[in-house]
Order: sequence, then C-alpha cells, then structure tokens
Amino acid sequence: MSTTIDVYPTTDYLPLVEETRSRTQELYQQLLDRYGIRSTVEVKAFHPRKPDEELRYVDPATRWKVEMDLGFAYLINGEWRASSWPSLWERTRIDQPWIDDYVKSEGKEGYPPSMLGECFPIDADEFEVPLSDEDIKLLNAQPHWWHDIRNFAGPAVASTGYGFVAAALAEETHGRLASFDCAFADDGHNGETAKQFLAWWGDEQMAFYGKEPFQ
Repeated sequence: MSTTIDVYPTTDYLPLVEETRSRTQELYQQLLDRYGIRSTVEVKAFHPRKPDEELRYVDPATRWKVEMDLGFAYLINGEWRASSWPSLWERTRIDQPWIDDYVKSEGKEGYPPSMLGECFPIDADEFEVPLSDEDIKLLNAQPHWWHDIRNFAGPAVASTGYGFVAAALAEETHGRLASFDCAFADDGHNGETAKQFLAWWGDEQMAFYGKEPFQ
C-alpha cells in the first residue's frame, strides 16, 4: 500500500513552496554526497494534472495554503525518476453528532457542546516520542497539517525523497513528524523533530536500497 508521512506544525507559519522544494533538494543532495554518490538530484514542485493537461510547475512566489495538493518530482542527473505527493489539509472538526453522543452518554462519549466546531484534539499518547504539555498545546493551536504520500512499491528515489519533504516542512514550521501507516520501518519515531528524524532517515534508506538506484 502507499505510505504517508505527516507533519504537525507548532507555528502558524505557511512557508513558500519554493522554501520546501529547495530545502528538500539540499537535504537529498547532502545524503548522496555523504555516501560518495556522484549524482545530482533536482526537485521540482508541480501541480497535479490530467493526462491531457499541460504540466505546470509551481511559481516560486506561491505559498502553501489549506487544501493545496502538489507533486514533487525527483530528477537524478536530469532524468525524472519518481514523484511524491505532499498536501496541506485542515484538521477535522467536531460536529453535532459528537455533541449528541456526549449528551446521550452523560459525558462518557463524544465531546461537550463547548467544543463544537473545534479541531479534534491531538493527544500525547498518539505519539511515541514523549511530548510535553506545552508541545501538545502548540500542536493543538494549529488547525492544519501536512502529509506526503509515496505510491505503493514506488522507486527508491521517491521513497527517500518524501521523507526529506516532510523534514523540510517540519524544519520550517517547528513541527513534529509521524506516520500511522508504517512509513517507518521501526517503532519509536512518531513525534520526532526534524533534527531527530534526519539523524536516521537517510541512512536507513541507503541501508535498505543501496547506492545503485540513485546513480
């Protein structure tokens, strides 16, 4: 199945797509250089299109906004290899049925009327890395989140790159990374900062795929 990496921001900053694209490319190139792979990686942000539509790259002045769905293409030595699909979405909000459940169950289920229209709260136990009350407060203050998806059995180039997209977004928004569909081979990473994530992500991909797919 396809897998996703989520980014939960702790600030309201919405970066330029170009910031995310360029930082993704930088992180990717650093990995290749560190492993002595003499390849040049280029990342291009584009708008999804139908087969009969012209390819449109994202204007450098474009800023991320809610419900923006993009493609990030990964080129090795000028040759397109694969893409991943980052997007920004509003968190789900509490609607009337949840309030009704609360009333009917006398507070045992659902949410109180005072929370109608608010985002479903993020709890610390959803993550594996310990988060403080202040961390959770900052996460819950933001009504949006990113996720980047890579296709099922996708090439190594995209399977590595989408992690760098998520890391770039987490850096830019002081966010936390997580995956709830097994994007990470090992447990214990949900809730990491970009710095914590980058300490292992690239090395794990190289150990799994080897150098050849990146040449």
